[in-house]
Amino acid sequence: MHAVHELPPITVTTRDFDRLVAFSLDAHLRGDSHADFLLWELKRATLCPPCALPSEVVSVNCRVLYRLDDEPGVRVHLLAHPDDLINLADGLSVASPLGTALLGLRVGDRMPFCDNRLGTQHVVTVEGIGLRFVDEPVPSRGPLTPRTT
Repeated sequence: MHAVHELPPITVTTRDFDRLVAFSLDAHLRGDSHADFLLWELKRATLCPPCALPSEVVSVNCRVLYRLDDEPGVRVHLLAHPDDLINLADGLSVASPLGTALLGLRVGDRMPFCDNRLGTQHVVTVEGIGLRFVDEPVPSRGPLTPRTT
């Protein structure tokens, strides 16, 4: 495993930032040990509006292709807010150490992190960005009414 000497810069949308700060502060108050890493990363993030997020940046609700510790295979997960993970079999919580490490990175960036369960140090490398799901509001069509034929 190759060492990372400087942390890469990260970019987070203002919408993700607001939601994740609220979540991580609550988690911190409940004693969640992962919350400190997420709060630290959010503190050092550069913020941008959702519409200005570069396409090569990992965000919440995007599929990310990554390599862990120089392993030969590439893994793929949908990075998701913990509250949205209910039915996502391939989801990765942004509040997990790996999810937090991926948040805001660009393709090609490498980021160290510690797996809190085992205390093991890892380095994750972003290999690509897949489909990004956007939470844009959909205009209302009014109330649904049954058709009569």
